[in-house]
Amino acid sequence: MIKKIFKSISILLALIILVLLGLYLIPPKQEIIEYEYADIERNPLVNSKVGWYSTDDGKNYQITWGAKQGLQLNLFDFDRINLKSLRLKHIKEHEFDTDGDLATTEIKFKINDADSVWNVDVSTSKTNFQAVRQDSLFYNQEEIAYFNGEQKLAGLLLTPYNNRKSTAIVFIHGSGISDRDNFWYMHQAHYLAQNGFFVLLPDKRGCGKSNGEWHTSSFNDFANDISAALDYLMVNKQSEFEKIGVVGISQGGWISHLVNQNYKDLDFIVDVVGSSTSPNEQVKFEVMNDIRNSGAPKFIANPLSLVFAKRARGKRKIWWNQNGEFDPIPLMSETTIPILKIFADQDVNVPVKRSLNRIDELLKDNPNLLIEIKIFEGSSHALFNKETNWIRKDYLDYLNSWISDK
Repeated sequence: MIKKIFKSISILLALIILVLLGLYLIPPKQEIIEYEYADIERNPLVNSKVGWYSTDDGKNYQITWGAKQGLQLNLFDFDRINLKSLRLKHIKEHEFDTDGDLATTEIKFKINDADSVWNVDVSTSKTNFQAVRQDSLFYNQEEIAYFNGEQKLAGLLLTPYNNRKSTAIVFIHGSGISDRDNFWYMHQAHYLAQNGFFVLLPDKRGCGKSNGEWHTSSFNDFANDISAALDYLMVNKQSEFEKIGVVGISQGGWISHLVNQNYKDLDFIVDVVGSSTSPNEQVKFEVMNDIRNSGAPKFIANPLSLVFAKRARGKRKIWWNQNGEFDPIPLMSETTIPILKIFADQDVNVPVKRSLNRIDELLKDNPNLLIEIKIFEGSSHALFNKETNWIRKDYLDYLNSWISDK
């Protein structure tokens, strides 16, 4: 009886090993990405609606250009339940709605001929309110286009209304599809612009109104896109700011150091929840945590992470072949400008301890490097406040203060 049980277990283990070996050796199907590029809005009637609108209860609504065709309605707050980010499709004259179907839409949106009052009818709660246009609230908005060689790129430029010289900031997106409609990015851009900074929030190449492909591009390609954005600001807005820097988010943190190498006019870098390891090491850590969070013990999660990390890389082979072994540390060792590295202590996407150890080793050998580290406790990769389920304000306050001091 014991021999039979042992034999059955041996056969099962052998099958498991064969399956895992097959998953490791057999290449996965390549992921197919379909790109749909939008054009910059050319309709003067639609463009005239962009701006800020205030209600009697003190709420300020932003209307801006979305990354797709149409406008975007945003309401910013630090509590997730109060946020709004809705696409407004132009129907006719001064009428807009959230999906183009007035019979089923949840919100109907109208602006009168004077462009000063608009009405929203929320059918789920039967709430009606009016808001008055405010022409000098917070910052001006401009939809811009610029080029990296022949590749057309686009973004949203937020320009403060004050007359004092400011600092310009260009955001660098993280992995995958990402553009100005990503409200996590937009909220951060809004906060910094509201505090007097020039902010350019691009559409990542291959996303929104920027052409190109992100899934076949190298970090150098992305860095050159950001350099093109910096060039645009230096040529067209240089008289309006004194310093210029980049804020790289997640994967954008790797790219920020390439921008620094290639673009000699940067004044600072902020690297937010970005790994100081290679992408290959980072993805193994991320996959291992996904497996462990599913309930698997560590001794099983470790070998499984090798298999599934390899398969994750295999789905975008071109991208990983170009970027998988990128190491930011050598570039950081050559920097002459301030760098702020922001981490979240409960980040399961980024190997924080390993990243910190690598930075510590770097600073031991290069004690004069202007690298500062800030760790936010109790947050994961998105830097959320657990009570509000949205971006923690102390992170943005710290970001604002650090950049202001540079």
